[in-house]
Amino acid sequence: MANWISSQLARLDIPTPFEVGNVNVYVVEHMNRFFMVDCGPDTEEAWTSLTTQLAELELTLADIDFLFLTHHHADHAGQAWRLRDASIPVYGHEKLVRYLEQTPNFIKRGNQFLHDLAHWFGTPETIVNKLPDYREALRWIGPTTVTMTFEDGQDVTSDGAWKTIHLPGHASDQLGLLGPGGVLIAGDHLIDAVEPNPLIEQPYEEEGFASPVVLYLDSLRKLQSVDLKLVVSGHGEPIHKPRPLIEARISQRYERSELLLNDWVDGLSVFDWSMRLYGRKMRRAMPLVFSEVFARLTLLEERGRVVKQLTDGKWIYVRVEDILE
Repeated sequence: MANWISSQLARLDIPTPFEVGNVNVYVVEHMNRFFMVDCGPDTEEAWTSLTTQLAELELTLADIDFLFLTHHHADHAGQAWRLRDASIPVYGHEKLVRYLEQTPNFIKRGNQFLHDLAHWFGTPETIVNKLPDYREALRWIGPTTVTMTFEDGQDVTSDGAWKTIHLPGHASDQLGLLGPGGVLIAGDHLIDAVEPNPLIEQPYEEEGFASPVVLYLDSLRKLQSVDLKLVVSGHGEPIHKPRPLIEARISQRYERSELLLNDWVDGLSVFDWSMRLYGRKMRRAMPLVFSEVFARLTLLEERGRVVKQLTDGKWIYVRVEDILE
C-alpha cells in the first residue's frame, strides 16, 4: 500500500521474489511534478503492484517526469525497461549502464571475472565448474537503456533542490538523492534494521579490483559530514536519527572483522573461512557469503592485522604477529 511519508515524498511497497523481501519505491513531488526513485524487479506481480499503488496516490505513469535508479540491483532496477517503454526517461550513474544494456561483451567479461575470483578465493575446481552463467545474476533485470547519467553532486531537478551523492560500497553505481530539509533517499546504503552487504562486482572497464567494503566505509564517513534529518532507504522504515546509525555501522564492520582473530588459523583462503563460518549455507548463497567474508578479511588486512599472500593461484591470509615470530 502506498503512503505519503511527507507532503512531498510517498513510499510504494513493491513485492520481490528475493529473500530480502519487499523493496521501497519512492515518488517525489517537486514543483508540481513527480519523479520516481527505483521501480522493483522485472515481474508481473511487481508491475501490477507499482501501477496499482500509483493509482492509490491518484497518479499514473503519465505523471512521472523521470525514473531515477539508485543502483543496478534487480529489486531496484529490474523493471526500468517498462517505464522506459512508456517514454519515461531513466537516470542513474554511468556504471549502471552496463547492467541495463547487458551487452555480450559485458556478459563474457562477467563470466571470466567470476571464474577468476573463485580461483583467487581458493574455491575447489568441482565447484568452479558448476558456477552459473553471469546472465543468471541479471535474470530479474529487463534490458533497456539509460537516458542520462550522473556523477556525484549533480543537480537532478532544474532548481538544484535535489542533488546526487555517490555512495559506492553496496554497489559501485549507487547514487543517493539529497533533497530539501536534509532528506536523503539512500538506496541500500543505510537501512534501519540490517547492514547492507558490500557486494563484489566485476571491475569497471580498466579499473583494478578493489574490495567494496573500503568504499562502503568511505561512503558512510562521507555522510557524517552531511546535515541529515531524515533518511529513507530501499528497505525498511524511515530513519529519523541517522547519525548514530551511521556511526554504529562503521564500528560494527570493524568489530565483526576483529572477531575472526579469536579463532584465527593461518593459511586459509576466503573459501576456507567461508566454510568455517557458514558451512552448508555458504554453498546456497556463495556470492553473498564470499562478499561478507572477503570484507572481514580485507579490513583486517587494512589494519595491518593480517597479510594476504598469493599461493598456488589463490589468496591465503596469515596473521602478522605469526610472521614476526
